[in-house]
Amino acid sequence: MSLLIGIDVGTTNTKVRLYDERGRVQAEDSFHTPTQKDQLGELYNPGEIFAQIASAINRFQSDLRKQVKAVSVSSFAETMVGIDAGGNPVVSSLPWFDLRTEGVFQKLKETIDEQLVYYTTGLSPQSKYSFYKLFWSRENEPQAFAQVKSWTSMSGFILFSFTGVMSFDYSLASRTMFFDQRRRRWWDELLSLIGLSSDKLAPLFPSGVSLGPLRGEVAERCGLPREVVAVTGGHDHLCAALAAGVFQKGQALISSGTTESLTMGLDEFPPLEFSLQEESPFSWGRHVVSPSFYAMNGIYSGGFSIDWLMGIIKRDYAFFTNLSPVNKPDFPLFFPYLLGSSYPQAKGVFLNLDGSVGEEELTEGVVAGLCFEYGRLWQKMEKALGVSIERTVNVGGGTNNAYWMRMKASVLRREIVVPEDREGSSKGAALLAGIGSGVYTDAEEAFRTTFRPEQIFIPDNRLWEKLAKYFRAYVELEGDIKKLNQKLNYFLKEVPAENHGK
Repeated sequence: MSLLIGIDVGTTNTKVRLYDERGRVQAEDSFHTPTQKDQLGELYNPGEIFAQIASAINRFQSDLRKQVKAVSVSSFAETMVGIDAGGNPVVSSLPWFDLRTEGVFQKLKETIDEQLVYYTTGLSPQSKYSFYKLFWSRENEPQAFAQVKSWTSMSGFILFSFTGVMSFDYSLASRTMFFDQRRRRWWDELLSLIGLSSDKLAPLFPSGVSLGPLRGEVAERCGLPREVVAVTGGHDHLCAALAAGVFQKGQALISSGTTESLTMGLDEFPPLEFSLQEESPFSWGRHVVSPSFYAMNGIYSGGFSIDWLMGIIKRDYAFFTNLSPVNKPDFPLFFPYLLGSSYPQAKGVFLNLDGSVGEEELTEGVVAGLCFEYGRLWQKMEKALGVSIERTVNVGGGTNNAYWMRMKASVLRREIVVPEDREGSSKGAALLAGIGSGVYTDAEEAFRTTFRPEQIFIPDNRLWEKLAKYFRAYVELEGDIKKLNQKLNYFLKEVPAENHGK
C-alpha cells in the first residue's frame, strides 16, 4: 500500500502526518512553527521550518518511510518567501497577521482602485495581503529585496526545498492581491507599483500537480525513497475543504479555531453584480480542486472569544458539559469583535447587561454572538452568490465544544457534519499528493475514499424559537454598533482633550 505525507505549516504549529490510501493516519509529528524576532515583532523562519519538517519525517518508522509515494504541503496564506540565487531565504517572511504593513496600506489607499482590485483578484484591499508585504520589504530592506531571485509562498518554499523546483499554486496566489483570476497569471499592473516584474515570481501551477522527485540529498536526509514525488499543495483552508468534500456549488466548510472561517464551493466565477462600494460579502479565488472556485469569509475571533471568557470567569471547557442553552430566559447580546472585524475601529460589545447576569448568561451570550455573526455572514454570502447550501462540514478544534456546535446548527438552520479527522489541512495536502502521484484519479475519488463522518449536529427548533428574536436584533443592530465603534474611536484617539464636550 502506498503512503502519503501531508504537511500543514500552520500559524502556531506545523503538523506532519503519514496517511494510508484510505485516509487513516499511520504516523504523525508536530512542532511549534519556528519564528524569529525583530524590533517590530515575529517573523517566520522558512529554512528552520523545512529543517524541522525533514527531521519529523525521518523520525517515522523506517518500514513506513519505505512505503511513501508522494508528499504535499498546505500552509497559511499571504506570507511571502524571497529566495536568492543560492536557494536561500533572504528577506523577512512576515506572518499574515503582522501589523507593520498598515502604514503601507494607508499610503497606497488613494492609489489603488478597490473595485478593480476586487474584480481582478477576488480580494478587497487589506494590509495583510502579500502585495503590501512586498511593498514593505522593498522600502524597509532594500538590499535583501534586491537579492531575491524568486518569490513564492511558504508552501512553495517547502516544496522547493524538497525538489529544487519553484512553484506557486493558484489557491495561495489567490491571496496575494496580484493574481489575475481570469487570466491565471500575475497581474503586472499592480506589481508595477512595487517595481517588481512577474518574472521575479515563481511559476504558477494548479494544486495537485507533480513537481518531480525529491532531490537526492533531501530524500536521504528524510530517510525516504528517491522516487518519492512532491506535489503542489495549497491554502490550508482549501486543503481542508478538499478533505471535507467541499469543492462544488451548494457545499460549505466551517473551520473553527482561534478564528472561524467559512468557505463555500463554486463551480464558476462568482456573480459580482452587487455594489462593490459596499462591504464585500466575501473574498473569492481558485480552489485547490481545479477548475472549481471558492468564496470565503469568517470571524476574526471565534474560539478566541470563548477562551477569553473562560479566562475571565476562571473556568475550563468542562464547564460547557452541564450547560443547556435553553435554561435561562434572557442573556446579553454580544458582538464578537475582540480581534477586530471588517472595519478597523471594531471592538467587542455587550448589550442587554443587567445586575442579574452571571457566568452562565455571559457564556450563552458569547457563544450566541459568535453564532449570530456567523449566521449574518452566511446569509450575506448565500444571497450574493445566489446559492443555497445543501451540505455543511465543520472541522477544527471548536467542534469539540458540543454546546457551541448545537447552537450553531440551530442558528444556521442546517445539519452540520463533523468528520473523524478534524485536522483537515494536512489530510487535504496528503490527498493532493495522492492525486498528483496517481493514487487517486481525481478529487472526488480522493474524498469518497477517505471521508468518514463522526457526528452530525441537528438544528434544535426549541432553541431556535428562543434565539430567533436575538438574531433579528443582532442583524439590525450591527450597523449601529459599527457607527458607535467609529464614534468612540474618534473621541478616544482623534479629538484633542481640550475639545472634548465641545
